[in-house]
Amino acid sequence: MHLRSVVTLLVLPFAWLEAQSVPKAWRVSERPVVSIGSRDADGPELFGSVVGAVRLSTGVIVVGDGKSLELRLFSSAGKVIGASGRRGGGPGEFQRIEQIQRCAGDSLFVFDPALFRMSVFSPSGEYVRAAGVREWLSNGMKPYDFWCNPAGTIAFVNRTPELSRLLGKEGPLRPPVEILLVGRNDSVISLGRFPGSEMYFRAPAAGPRHLGMKTTIAVGSNSVYVGTGDTFEVTEFSLRGARLRTLGDSRALKEVTAAQVTSYIDEFIAGQGGTANASGLRQYFRELEWPKVYPAYRRLVIDWSDNLWIEEYPVPGRGIHDWTIYGKSGALIATITLPAGLRLLEAGRDYVLGVSKDTDDVEYVRMYGIVR
Repeated sequence: MHLRSVVTLLVLPFAWLEAQSVPKAWRVSERPVVSIGSRDADGPELFGSVVGAVRLSTGVIVVGDGKSLELRLFSSAGKVIGASGRRGGGPGEFQRIEQIQRCAGDSLFVFDPALFRMSVFSPSGEYVRAAGVREWLSNGMKPYDFWCNPAGTIAFVNRTPELSRLLGKEGPLRPPVEILLVGRNDSVISLGRFPGSEMYFRAPAAGPRHLGMKTTIAVGSNSVYVGTGDTFEVTEFSLRGARLRTLGDSRALKEVTAAQVTSYIDEFIAGQGGTANASGLRQYFRELEWPKVYPAYRRLVIDWSDNLWIEEYPVPGRGIHDWTIYGKSGALIATITLPAGLRLLEAGRDYVLGVSKDTDDVEYVRMYGIVR
């Protein structure tokens, strides 16, 4: 064999590996394959405030409406099937719906922070039981994020008592959080303490910092992902709490410009509708200390193939939602850009499900196909 042939054989595998490391550019269908929503004055297709939506293995889409405090069920074609839940304090009732997750197969887990209660519903929307959130979270602090996997493991981002000690302080601070895993036998495992989402303290209250860092989680079939947004990296843990690896890259954080802050303020006020005190809000925003850089990302999502989706932090004024996708092996496999204005709620094997608004702020739950 000639030397040139030997060199070619040695080089080709490395070139092939390098080509394989380049992520594929996935895209979504030009039009939604399912669109649920209505401009009519009444009816279950008119949403007051969509707080979450999931698609069951049967194709049924369940939407949580934060205004009517209902779970509304729609067929795979978007036709009304039924509804459950209402305002109240009894079994299957809500004072507030913060999140809805598909958990332990097609069971629906709905968290109500006002009642400090996790309600469990069957795939057909029937109330089953209340889960013991207070027993799981022994410090009495309400969580601000939770995810669940098909096997029934729940991951919480839980506040810590340090939060109450910071009340009365001024400016942006980052109180620590504890991340907990709850198994189907109610066993609780702590992943430890992490920097929490940034908050802005301004007497006498405190709230999330605008454009601030956010600690977020996602739970897959065999692992939990934790991200703090300081860098474009996410830490993977086993369901037993062992630290496994870090996914991500070394991309630089984007700087926050004055023009982008103005765009953010304009978008925020517009999103409040006609009830907003625009002049008062602008005065409030002028007095804030704004971040110098954006978080590396905003959210983590696990799709039905157990891939990790990381949403790059959206720059105000662009209306673009870019996602980077890592496979179960930890390799970067794809990137995808979602339609402008679509807030992703769930990623399936061949679809994305999200909510968007029209020019009159009417909300629609829409599903798009994924083209790979």
